[in-house]
Amino acid sequence: MNFKSKINNTALVVILLICFLFISGCSGEKVSANAPENSSSNLSTQNIENNSASKNALSSQEKSASISKLNLKEAKISRVVDGDTVELSEGTKIRLIGVNSPESTTRTEPYGKEASNYTKSSLTGKTVYLEKDVSETDQYGRLLRYVWIDVPKEITDSEIKTKMFNAILVENGYAQVSTYPPDVKYRDYFTKYNMDARNAKKGLWTIDPNGTTKGDALSNSNNNLSSSSNKSNSTSSFSTSSKNEDSSINTSYPSSSNETKSSKGLIKGNINSKGEKIYHVPGGQFYDKTNAEQWFNTEQEAQAAGYRKSKR
Repeated sequence: MNFKSKINNTALVVILLICFLFISGCSGEKVSANAPENSSSNLSTQNIENNSASKNALSSQEKSASISKLNLKEAKISRVVDGDTVELSEGTKIRLIGVNSPESTTRTEPYGKEASNYTKSSLTGKTVYLEKDVSETDQYGRLLRYVWIDVPKEITDSEIKTKMFNAILVENGYAQVSTYPPDVKYRDYFTKYNMDARNAKKGLWTIDPNGTTKGDALSNSNNNLSSSSNKSNSTSSFSTSSKNEDSSINTSYPSSSNETKSSKGLIKGNINSKGEKIYHVPGGQFYDKTNAEQWFNTEQEAQAAGYRKSKR
């Protein structure tokens, strides 16, 4: 009896051992089967990420096309003079078009050092792409250029405010908009970024809602741009708001007494803080306090340009 019991026990152990080995084998097969799936999944995720990155980057062909279309010139910045002026490796100075950073060299204006330091940390030693508007140089012999830190795929709001350094300065409160005809290609974008930065109280706007800079040489560096240019001297400035919607006082730029009225006329066109285009005629309540973004000979000209007459 004991002998039979031992045989039964041995048989039971053998059966259990066989079952264990069978189960282990199946489990191993499942793990092996799943391994390629996980590997495939990881590769798939990596491919998606790589494809996404490649979509955001320009191909060599696209880059060449954009450079050709905008007539961009590649250059390397060796030194930063201040927030809106840099020097190239060959010694040529570049004045960024359409913006004014607070002064930090011949005189110091509030937030001037911060603007200068920001430009230094962003551009020193970097390769950039320069875009010309209409004028070649300003009255100091500096080249007037838009500075792209990367080649834009196309001219859109997103590309401008992430790749053009002029716009980046304005958007982050390191500069104020200050455009002068005929170099006004991106004026509408700069005006929008200026308004957004001011409303958000970024950078220099935390110090003074009217801005902190009068610009170099009374913000007139972009005037008299070239001997062949007979365009009007009109500043595209961001006007401060007052209790009256038609008041377009801007203490950040030269007053009308310092402005040179062009042959185009005496009617002043100005965009107020709400984005409204308003023109002012001589004798009007706000005429002397208003900085002109555009000059007109007749009211019809102003109206055709989308301006309405001041109510006072």
